[in-house]
Amino acid sequence: MNTGKRKIVGCIFCACLVVSIILIAVSLRKVASTELGVEYDIWAKVLDDAAKTGGLHTGPPGFRFIKFPSTQITAEITDTCVSRDGLRVNFDVAFQFLMPESSIVAAVRKYRDFQKWGTVVRAAGNSAIQNSCSTFDITSFQSMRNLIQADMFNELKIKLEGNTTGVVGYGGVYATAVSLQLKNVDLPGAYTAAVLDKQSAKEDIELAKNQRNQETTKADTTLLAAMEEAKKIMNQANNDVNVTITAAELMAEQTLYAFEKETETIRQARESFELDSKGVISYLANQLYAKAPVLKAAIQEPVVISHRGEL
Repeated sequence: MNTGKRKIVGCIFCACLVVSIILIAVSLRKVASTELGVEYDIWAKVLDDAAKTGGLHTGPPGFRFIKFPSTQITAEITDTCVSRDGLRVNFDVAFQFLMPESSIVAAVRKYRDFQKWGTVVRAAGNSAIQNSCSTFDITSFQSMRNLIQADMFNELKIKLEGNTTGVVGYGGVYATAVSLQLKNVDLPGAYTAAVLDKQSAKEDIELAKNQRNQETTKADTTLLAAMEEAKKIMNQANNDVNVTITAAELMAEQTLYAFEKETETIRQARESFELDSKGVISYLANQLYAKAPVLKAAIQEPVVISHRGEL
């Protein structure tokens, strides 16, 4: 009898031990170090009012954690948006966000779990990008990429965190925006072609201007060379003229001097020899014969070629 009772007690003890182990097992849940968890009693349908950080936690039997990452999350969006001037732009954007520990309970109450909340955050991010895109002209996507990225991030903060009323999550989706990168922008093909044509036209204009400047420089150089050559020719001509005039003046002075001396000689001979006009002519003839002993002349009669007898 005692043996039977001991067996029954042993069985009851084992059963209690097993039940206790099972209850302990279903009352323990682990949260990873990179996660935040909100305790949810699946039987009482009660959600805890605070988040749990990484570690092993106890709770009602059968409870579970609704978990969210405690580290920043990256979302990538590839889509199109419409610029302020009505052109469609393809873009690739990545942004990072966090789940604030203080907002996790409200996020669970509104969105139930991380998957639905993450979907809403991505949709809010896309909406922010679309809003920012619509405030810029198509040309800004080429020259103002940094400004557009900063504006997209500001829009993202408003969409994720809400407005500046100071109420967490008011108008937002219970997320904190960390950063945003505008990774790529593809402009419309027609616009890109137009820009390339415009750039090509500018290059052609600049090339034509450079060629015009080169041709103008060449023409100016040729003109200057011609002017220098003309100046050189004029200077040479002036020098030649001056030399010719000087030589002619000297020749004229020499001739006049010779005539003056000849006249003086004739006058002296006339006075010394008391010659009349015929005697002077005879004197000159003799002087001519003296300077040209071989003189041939064709003279018809009755011309007198010598006047020696008159001297």
